[in-house]
Amino acid sequence: MPRFNRTVLLYNAQAGQSMSDAMIGLTTPSLAEESNSLELVQTSSPEEFTEACIQAAESAEVLFVVGGDGTIHLAVQALTTLENPPILGILPGGTCNDFARTLGIPLSLDEAASSLVQGDIKEIDTARINGNAFLNFAGIGIITDASSNIDPHLKERYGKLSYFMSGLRSIRQAEPFSATVEVDGIVHLEEGVLILVMNGKSIGTHMVPLQLIDPMDGLLDVFIVQTSSIAAVREWFSLAQPEVLTDELEHVTHYQGRRIVIRTEQEMDVDTDGEIYLKTPLEIEIEPKKLKMLVPKLLEEEDLS
Repeated sequence: MPRFNRTVLLYNAQAGQSMSDAMIGLTTPSLAEESNSLELVQTSSPEEFTEACIQAAESAEVLFVVGGDGTIHLAVQALTTLENPPILGILPGGTCNDFARTLGIPLSLDEAASSLVQGDIKEIDTARINGNAFLNFAGIGIITDASSNIDPHLKERYGKLSYFMSGLRSIRQAEPFSATVEVDGIVHLEEGVLILVMNGKSIGTHMVPLQLIDPMDGLLDVFIVQTSSIAAVREWFSLAQPEVLTDELEHVTHYQGRRIVIRTEQEMDVDTDGEIYLKTPLEIEIEPKKLKMLVPKLLEEEDLS
């Protein structure tokens, strides 16, 4: 007997990789096997995609979205405005697929579909930021420079490697900025080249090396990287070692909280889940257990760590 009653498979033909007949062939066998009714919906613009998400929520038990981080970001924008959104399943079809990596979802579409229809349903946190929503991260500094500086021709040719190449250029050109970072009412005066507010664990395919980050703990993790020096980079990667304590670091600062306010001396661009359309100042607040999402059963043992 199928697990789900009505399922919608939604993909945006204009986002990330082209969603061809091959994609349908890879995903629909598993989805159809576990669905009494399976509807495929293709959209050709962000506006159509957003409307399709809202329409699917009216009757769908599960909404599977095929696409990259930008497409998932659009889906989260739509679904977090609804009182009873459907269960969300991410089928990674982009370049980085960062939140899929956080959830341990296989990056091949057939394996992703198979693991999710047999997976667990978890309540996942999202965050509100200046009236919008994000699922994975918000950042200012180097990260926005890296995103803005990506050559579209290099991205098409080299895929995720293009993010690494752009990141190297941004690090070499990085200039520190001053900011006040308020965490649950406590104000910190900071200077750095990067501020990250994390709900997920992966940025540009790089898993942020700190086991404390958990998109189900009701907390946001804030990182301030003070310089672009080799010492700061080493400290960042040292966080992968369980014996390293963040409060002992000299070049990387870490806070956890539910409400984050960030102000900068000058207005700065903000990257949210790889999309740049907001500017500082920022008011960010966690929304615990906002979305129900399908995750592979393996996470039952690993608990997203």
